Amino acid sequence: MTTGPNESMTTRIAELRSFAATRATHARSFRMDQLRSLRELFEDYATDIQDALWQDIGKSAAQTDQTEFVPVKDEIAHTMLHLTDWMEPDRRRSIPVALRPGQAMVKARPLGTVGIVGHWTHPFYSLLAPMIGAVAAGNCVVLKPSMRAPKTAKLLGSILPEYLNPRSIVTVTGGEGALDELASQQLDHLFYTGSEAVGRRVYQLAAQQLTPVTLQLGGKSPVIVVDGHDWKTIGRRIAYGKFSNAGQSLISPDYLIAVGYDVATKVQDALIDAVEDFYGPNPSEAKQFGRMITPGHTEHLVELLQATMKGAVGATPARLVHGGKYNIESAYLAPTILADVDPNSAIMQEQILGPILPILVVDTYDEAMELANSMPTPPVAYGFSERRRIRRDFMHRINAGAAVMNATVLQASLPSLPQNATGAAGFGTWGGYESFRLFSQYRAHLYKPTRFDTLEAAYPPEPKLGGRFIDKLK
Repeated sequence: MTTGPNESMTTRIAELRSFAATRATHARSFRMDQLRSLRELFEDYATDIQDALWQDIGKSAAQTDQTEFVPVKDEIAHTMLHLTDWMEPDRRRSIPVALRPGQAMVKARPLGTVGIVGHWTHPFYSLLAPMIGAVAAGNCVVLKPSMRAPKTAKLLGSILPEYLNPRSIVTVTGGEGALDELASQQLDHLFYTGSEAVGRRVYQLAAQQLTPVTLQLGGKSPVIVVDGHDWKTIGRRIAYGKFSNAGQSLISPDYLIAVGYDVATKVQDALIDAVEDFYGPNPSEAKQFGRMITPGHTEHLVELLQATMKGAVGATPARLVHGGKYNIESAYLAPTILADVDPNSAIMQEQILGPILPILVVDTYDEAMELANSMPTPPVAYGFSERRRIRRDFMHRINAGAAVMNATVLQASLPSLPQNATGAAGFGTWGGYESFRLFSQYRAHLYKPTRFDTLEAAYPPEPKLGGRFIDKLK
């Protein structure tokens, strides 16, 4: 159900909490029914969702399938396959001899009522993927889609009640005011995906209610290219990760560090070839290349691009080697590659969230690692090398939420791998089993029969077995 102007958010959340108190969502059958119903949504409304995403952010049907539908479907399938095992209590808890007989276990139970805030970069995936874990854990859920993708938000608000129990799921709409109101509510957990600035505000508001928060904030994810064998494959893998969704992804490669000018030249040529193969000579006419979220965002990216090419105090000018065409009114910016980018340039001061790839050049692999690790911790770091020593060292030394070798963005499509933000990229681990854990309380259960009281020797006024026995109980 979607909250309307005459129905307060506080009232709807109170109703959710009342339904959560009935423990109807605790049953395995209820959770599985919710997941099955969500799976059916794709069959009935796939075309409508594709149309909404095309109108909101210019995302093609193929891109929607790859970056929105498939990851959510895989998350549902993975969760349904393992849910029974995840719900089983952990009985492998030992009890000291002095406390026997007894039984100890740890059991997962729902947190209660949780909130999930989606982001405009992936309006469907960022909302529903974490929701799967919340539903699987047996929670009631408040969904807050991004209003920067209004048609998708409106569609989800209208169709979700058709498939999910409206007493356990509610969708709230509105801009930053509604987000602040949600963060100020009494919730058992709040999951936020978005910018660092808004994430900080959400965190502060939630702290007033002592609400635990998971933040997925993005960041400047590096690609470090050390060496290569098949440069065509390297160029295509980097270009796919960078320019899919027109570069508007919280985990897309943000900048590239090439070790040596020879590597820089090879990867630059491979990237240009890949862009032309993917989107043709005129990307504005390519069905697989999207648009910026708004003309305002397009204008901001163009300003960053021009400032980087012009140079500034402490930064040398960069060279435009491919792309650069734009149309602010239609929110279009072509896939763009910059060479000889200075680490102090304007484009390196914030996450780009657009189809601009800066290439920086260093002399050694160690310099590349030092440069990447000097930046705020990103959600993921990508490396390319054929040398085993480099691959092992990269995985060990790089500071990032995830480390990926010889591929980009692939890790997000695997429900068996957790997504783990750290540092400036946020905090909290989710995805697959980790989502179930995130939205569950792992509660200690202890049962001790009264027929034979093994604690009698420890009772006051004078314990019969002395201090050594009491020490064992501590």
